[in-house]
Amino acid sequence: IGGASTLIIHFYMGDGSCPAAQFRINYKNGGIFYRSARDGYGFEADWSEFYTTTRKPSAGDVGALPLSGGQLNGALGIGTSSALGGNSIVLGDNDTGFKQNGDGNLDVYANYVHVMRFVPGSIQSNKTINITGRVNPSDYGNFDSRYVKDVRLGSQQYYGVNNWRTWNFQCPSGHVLSGINVQDTGSNSADNIAGVYYRPVQKYINGTWYNVASV
Repeated sequence: IGGASTLIIHFYMGDGSCPAAQFRINYKNGGIFYRSARDGYGFEADWSEFYTTTRKPSAGDVGALPLSGGQLNGALGIGTSSALGGNSIVLGDNDTGFKQNGDGNLDVYANYVHVMRFVPGSIQSNKTINITGRVNPSDYGNFDSRYVKDVRLGSQQYYGVNNWRTWNFQCPSGHVLSGINVQDTGSNSADNIAGVYYRPVQKYINGTWYNVASV
């Protein structure tokens, strides 16, 4: 180191495992460095710098993660150590947080219970989801085949009997009465119910009409 830009202070004791030491001071607060000798081997190691208020270490110098971002290898625990291991982040509780499990898989843990997984294109919930507000899906395709879009009465059918007889009738499953056939027997006797009309109740699902069933 030549010139007047650097001052080297040499300390020599000539005894012990550290017989000599040197300080190097650069001009204009350019840094303070030191090195020490070992036994009779002289100055084996290079200069080491003192960090000061004007010459602060970088994040890389002290193994820290810079505020501007960087790569963190291993688990991160906020307020605690991580029990999830791998590439994980825990929050306050050592087994509650997020963990990357394979390419594109982000898992959520609560007390080390795997409760949810995020994968490209979908979300998988392993536990019950309780929702207070409204759920508004943008795609109803998987529901359309189950919607009842309309209800109607189907084609009319008739059940009739001959006059002067007692009879009863029950609609088939999923049908309702839609009319009665009354026959006039004259002014001296009651009219006869000669028959009934009935229709099936139908529901419209995914482009097809279906007859409903009775309980």
